[in-house]
Amino acid sequence: MGLLEGIASGFSQAISFDVLPYLIIGAIFGLIIGVIPGLSGHFAMAMLIPFLYTMEPSAGIAFLLAAHATVAQGGGLTAILFNTPGTGQNAATLLDGPPMTRKGQAGRAVGAAMSACFLGATFGAIALALMIPVLQKVVLFFGPAEIFMLAFLALTFVAILGKEDMSRSLIAAFLGLLLAMVGMDNVTNQARFTFGSVDLIDGLKLVPVILGLFAVSEMIDLWIRGGSLSETGGKTVGAKEMQKQIFSGIGETFKRWWLVLRCGSIGAIMGLIPGLGSAPAAFVAYGHAKQSSKDPDSFGQGNVEGVIGAEAANDAVEGGALASTLAFGIPGSSSMAILLGGLFILGYQTGPSMITNSVDIVFLMVITIILGNLTGTIFGMFMVNPLARVTFLRGSLLVPVLVVVIFTGAYAAYNSWFDIGVALVFGILGYAMKEFGWSRAALLIGFVLGFTVERNLYLALNIGGPTFFLQPIPLTLLVITMIVLAYNIWQYMKDKKNRVGGGHNFGG
Repeated sequence: MGLLEGIASGFSQAISFDVLPYLIIGAIFGLIIGVIPGLSGHFAMAMLIPFLYTMEPSAGIAFLLAAHATVAQGGGLTAILFNTPGTGQNAATLLDGPPMTRKGQAGRAVGAAMSACFLGATFGAIALALMIPVLQKVVLFFGPAEIFMLAFLALTFVAILGKEDMSRSLIAAFLGLLLAMVGMDNVTNQARFTFGSVDLIDGLKLVPVILGLFAVSEMIDLWIRGGSLSETGGKTVGAKEMQKQIFSGIGETFKRWWLVLRCGSIGAIMGLIPGLGSAPAAFVAYGHAKQSSKDPDSFGQGNVEGVIGAEAANDAVEGGALASTLAFGIPGSSSMAILLGGLFILGYQTGPSMITNSVDIVFLMVITIILGNLTGTIFGMFMVNPLARVTFLRGSLLVPVLVVVIFTGAYAAYNSWFDIGVALVFGILGYAMKEFGWSRAALLIGFVLGFTVERNLYLALNIGGPTFFLQPIPLTLLVITMIVLAYNIWQYMKDKKNRVGGGHNFGG
């Protein structure tokens, strides 16, 4: 089947009456799952797998992939409105989304996030279509050494994640790397830092750690200071004003199309590399958005560019991850692993043969990602107003309800009571870090990348020896890392000098 024929066939299947209803139902289901803290894309896809046995292949693929495509949009809603990320990939949105809500700009933040998600997903899907012919040559160049250096590059972005002190951010990142080592060593299978606990054998789970660091800590803060999530002096935002804010946020996303394109590119490229995933891509895109902004000091205080950059990268990742999954059968995440199982149930085998013989199915997936996110955006807009009104409730009413939801999410992710305790411990840690000016985002990105960094460093040393980083691609990535780090150190020293100089002049 030719390329143009495959595009036409994939599009006609996606909008047919046999497929489109399943696509819409899957997208709405994924959106709802995303709103519930702790339930991520792989949970949504796993729930739908049993239905595939009785479905036509095209409908089954659209049903499964549409649900996965909109989970990040639902997670973005709760991240912005309640400082409670529905999924791990929405963690970067917490840096600027909730501060906008506290300023009474929840609608603006949600409008920007939802439209950035849609544009990022569209970019990632188009990138998937364009990348298929060259994937076989490019991805094979990325072995353990290259993946380690790429993860190390992502780690350096912790220096510019927030308004916290750079040295503290780096310390927090390395603490995250240390916490990622809890459990079985992924190379030697030796237990580390488990203190004899069976519950720690598999390590600390991502969902309860995120919910603790950002959601539980915010509930503690809200309970102590009183008031509401929205710090507007009790003044609520009416339905018409909320709609104005939403459309304003959408307009700002389209005005910043160049930022969306750059952050979408970061997401799509990082999505190609198995093991990195959405969370690091979103943080790297956020760091880039801050670096390239005309007002970097406002990041972390409610800058809409931070929301746009993180959410655009979030959904663009899926196009890259899907590309490597289809081309090589190498799942970049647990969600993609479930997709492989779903495709097998529906009678498809991934790899070069799928790209050449089932071009229409590949483009059905491309169209599904785009239409699924469009559906999620439209339905998400109807959810904003009732959800946003909740943010004006007194903390004494809201905290008990949200704590129950958060702990339920922590438990439901892995059906473990132990994870509720993990969420509580990290909630206390997160509150302390927030109070003393330490970067929670830096700790999280170190934790997320810990497994990838350790495993690929071990493999790179065994394959290439201690000089593995002198190979062309790792060396290039190392140089880029050093440039990024040096630039940020220089920028930090310059800002510190200006602050000291300004203070001296004022005192004189």
